[in-house]
Amino acid sequence: MSFYLGRRGWKIVGKSMKISQIIYWIFLGLLILTFPIAEMAQDWLSQTPELWLTIAGWYTMIAVVYLCLLLIIIDSLRLLDSRIRIVPKVIRDHDQTPKVVASLILMLVTIILIYGSWNARHPVITRYELVVDKEAGSLDQLRIAMVSDIHYGAIIDAPRLTRMLEAINKLQPDVIVMSGDIVDGTVDHEDAQKLVGVLKQMHAKYGIFVVPGNHDRWIRSDADLVHEFQEAGVEVLRDRQLKVGDSFYIIGRDDPGYRRDQGRKDLEELMQGIDAELPVILLDHQPIDIEAAEENRVDLQLSGHTHKGQIFPSHLITSHLYAIDWGLLTKGSYHLIVSSGYGTWGPPLRIGTSPEIVEVSIKFTK
Repeated sequence: MSFYLGRRGWKIVGKSMKISQIIYWIFLGLLILTFPIAEMAQDWLSQTPELWLTIAGWYTMIAVVYLCLLLIIIDSLRLLDSRIRIVPKVIRDHDQTPKVVASLILMLVTIILIYGSWNARHPVITRYELVVDKEAGSLDQLRIAMVSDIHYGAIIDAPRLTRMLEAINKLQPDVIVMSGDIVDGTVDHEDAQKLVGVLKQMHAKYGIFVVPGNHDRWIRSDADLVHEFQEAGVEVLRDRQLKVGDSFYIIGRDDPGYRRDQGRKDLEELMQGIDAELPVILLDHQPIDIEAAEENRVDLQLSGHTHKGQIFPSHLITSHLYAIDWGLLTKGSYHLIVSSGYGTWGPPLRIGTSPEIVEVSIKFTK
């Protein structure tokens, strides 16, 4: 990819002035080398310089990908034009056309990266209305606020958590659920306290429920933080279930990535002791095992993990890996909602998908 990009660029500047060639090689070097240098420098740079260098590396990596994709499109058009003349002769034969096209490509990639940065910081509220044909005690309806894939850490920091908190509280939910990847790996004590402080300010009639994702290493390594979650009124569900308000059940599954040596509990085992005549809500970070959920009379599964690809065209991969990588899937009485997530992993960009907070309104008909 780097060779292709460098070769195509040199065809444009190869006959230019010496200063243009020098600028070109410096620019190409920064594009190609920033990411691997950032990866190698993690062990010897302090935290702040390392973070900014890593972010720069992510941006240049995505820039290289988009530059190559656009050049492939341009070269495909050139190949087609060599067989079927579709480009006007005045454009095709003009000596400035390659430089103009290259400038337009650079401008477009810059605009895409700027938009992706802005989009990643402006989550939307995605709303779903469902009907569950079960009794739920005295409840006629239930409003759930769901957030997944926050990836709290150096990039998704406390101020962004505060904005998330304000948006969720404004929904006035009955239940708040977090479907995994709350933290981007591990956090130090100070950042952990900021996270707990935000969670304490969330308000929901029936509580806040959390399941681990593949990035939530703190859940198995930091028992004190798990305890602080519990003290803040947050139920951490790892392969266990709770009956809420004598009206419905919430089951939280462990992420399979954590128990590869043991295996997480089967859903059938977790359903033991549950009265399936009441509504059953399943929290599972990854949108998998949906056949088991359907067979065990789960009414609603809430998942994340996919980010809906996060950066176009990655959604072409996630859409093939899962039955659904975003949105609502209904099979009979079973409903699966997959969120694109609130935060970002890796590049702090969202291109072709938006960060979101999900609001689910359920009506019970019996």
